[in-house]
Amino acid sequence: MANIRCLFIGPPQIDIEPHSRAIKAVGGELVRAEDPNDDEAVFAALKDVDAAIVIGHKAGSELFKHAGNNGRCKGIVFFGHGFDAVDMDAANANGVILANTASFGTEEVSNHAMMLFLACSRKFVLHDKLVKSGVWTRDKLPPMGHISGQTMGIVGIGDIGRAVGRKAKAFGMNILAYDPYIASWDAKEYGFDVAATLDEVCRKSDYLTIHTFLNPATYHMIGKEQFAAMKPTAYLINCSRGPVVDEPALIEALKAGEIAGAGLDVFEQEPVDPDNELLKMDNVAATNHYASYSEVAWERANTQAGEEAVRIATGTLPMEHINPAVMANIPSRPRAKMWEVYLAELTGK
Repeated sequence: MANIRCLFIGPPQIDIEPHSRAIKAVGGELVRAEDPNDDEAVFAALKDVDAAIVIGHKAGSELFKHAGNNGRCKGIVFFGHGFDAVDMDAANANGVILANTASFGTEEVSNHAMMLFLACSRKFVLHDKLVKSGVWTRDKLPPMGHISGQTMGIVGIGDIGRAVGRKAKAFGMNILAYDPYIASWDAKEYGFDVAATLDEVCRKSDYLTIHTFLNPATYHMIGKEQFAAMKPTAYLINCSRGPVVDEPALIEALKAGEIAGAGLDVFEQEPVDPDNELLKMDNVAATNHYASYSEVAWERANTQAGEEAVRIATGTLPMEHINPAVMANIPSRPRAKMWEVYLAELTGK
């Protein structure tokens, strides 16, 4: 059994029981930061724990100065998929191992992307509005795609992108994937065709769905040039991060008829400005950044955070390691193992 101690840094109203399950299963303890908004108290608490779980707390350079090579706490686990708010350079410089809970909402986000895709393809927003306003007409049906035989372009084929592709294939769609970091034979294994460039996937797609994280390389990666390359009958779906898409360029493309419409769960500014022009367009389906949510998914994310904290605290790498560059600044660690296997090793059960 592991004699470890972990710290929860997050809103006081959050029940930490799910986060503590894995930690308790190996004989460890999860304690709560008394005031997550008191930086000095949080920094002091890090001195007495082996790993920390963070929800909604700033992850700037000051936090990392009190962990990693500078103290007992060797790593931090963040709730969710994205890590664009994390100062990765500071974490690496201080030898702090970082993890997130990616994969917890794969089914939810991919389902949400498919919902937005169908809402766009069937012009749901417009016709819902017409029927509810008392207008019963077929005059506004064309153009409308057939779906089967059309092309779903996917930018980013990680867990979520692959799930979207699998579901789109069930609709009889052809899948064209663009991801420079995935081997071509992996894409073949998934049954996806591969685009060599971003321009190619934009030109050939009837629906372009974005499933990449946000960093300097992906900021505004879908902008004026990409919209100009897309078919005038094509739709953009974004369930990743708002700033991956150049929003003013998207608005102009929609106004100019360069693309047919969009399905958006995320925006550059959140909460979205009620006066945002995208919210006034009948060819835009919009939701409020909830694609990853279901009770099952969030329960899994919380328990997964505890599992990752155990891995870090007991000397292995986390399964969802988001800063591999830190390995240049810390002693070598074994690779992560499946939780059920690792739990058996730690407990002898």
